[in-house]
Amino acid sequence: MNATVERKHFSVAINWAEKPIEWHLEQYGSWLLLDDLHIGSLGASSVLGHLIDTANGIVVDKRERVAPLCKITDSHADAVSDMLEDLMKIENEKVKKWLKVVVMFYVEFKSEATIAKKLGVSEYSVTRDKMLGMVRLATKYKFRSRIIGA
Repeated sequence: MNATVERKHFSVAINWAEKPIEWHLEQYGSWLLLDDLHIGSLGASSVLGHLIDTANGIVVDKRERVAPLCKITDSHADAVSDMLEDLMKIENEKVKKWLKVVVMFYVEFKSEATIAKKLGVSEYSVTRDKMLGMVRLATKYKFRSRIIGA
């Protein structure tokens, strides 16, 4: 018999209240960097390849901010991924734009200047959209957040 483990809904899969939502997003970004879980990753297994590429002038790592050490499990990462997917399905276009900035900053570790350049907006717009996205995320699911101090 092939027993399939059913994935818990993201809202109950992990303890969201334990850490601020920013921490969960950054940890998800770090998890994506582990062992080729994300294209262009720098897991422990690819460090030598990265050094060779760097010596040859090839830019592999696109992060602009330092990612924290990954401290989450696969199921924790799945919960964060499910939460982000859920949001992108149900929110309007304006909120999706804010959330895109949140993901670029917290998950992809891009700088505000790079996000502004990539999206063709000012750094002020990026800062504003990042804040609005985090407020929406925190208030929608009652998450703790550094931005709203809850």
